[in-house]
This record gives sequence, C-alpha cells and structure tokens, in this order.
Amino acid sequence: MTDPVAVGRALKALADSDAPREPQPPTDVVAAARDAFSDISTAARFLDDGGEVTLRRAVGTAARNGHDEWAREGSALLSDLSRLREALDADESTQIRDADHFQSGRTTVFSSGGEPADR
Repeated sequence: MTDPVAVGRALKALADSDAPREPQPPTDVVAAARDAFSDISTAARFLDDGGEVTLRRAVGTAARNGHDEWAREGSALLSDLSRLREALDADESTQIRDADHFQSGRTTVFSSGGEPADR
C-alpha cells in the first residue's frame, strides 16, 4: 500500500519545481532567515527567493512539533520580513511617483493677455 504522505510530497514537488526534495528542518530555516538579516540586500534576496513562505511553513511545523522557541523566533522574523517588504514596496512606489511628478518642459505661454513672451 502506498503511503499517502509520500504521495502528497511527491505531488507537491512536481507542482512546485523549485521546492526542495526533502523539507528543511525548521531550525535550519529559522537560522537561515536570521542570517538573511545580516544586510538589506541579503534580506531582500531572501524575500525574492520565497524565503517568507518557507519560513512561514517552518514556523507552523515548529509549533506543531512543540518547538516553541523556534516558532517564536520564526514568528518574530516573519514580522520583520513583513515590515521589510512594506518598506521596500513603499520605496518602490515613491520612486515611481517621484519620477513622474516633475517633468521638465518648455516655457510656453498660452494666454494672450499681456504677459511677456519669454515667460
């Protein structure tokens, strides 16, 4: 008889080609997330590489297995990652808005009312 858990893992791995073959222990995932905060570019890369989802799964696994300390640390890191994502998103939208806000143009006077032409 086929193990349903093994079948589920195999199907998940097929559906998500980037998924590791064996799940990482929660302790390793939390440690990797902690290390990702060594600098902003490493933390951003961690986010881009799907680290937030992996960490969320690891926190759930740690909590289910009674590893409360790892679950708490992972949850705190998730909060930090969420704030980082919000800051990066806000910075990106500000850059786009600021780029469109001021545009240089020619000084053309459209009124015919007594204003100098060189204005």
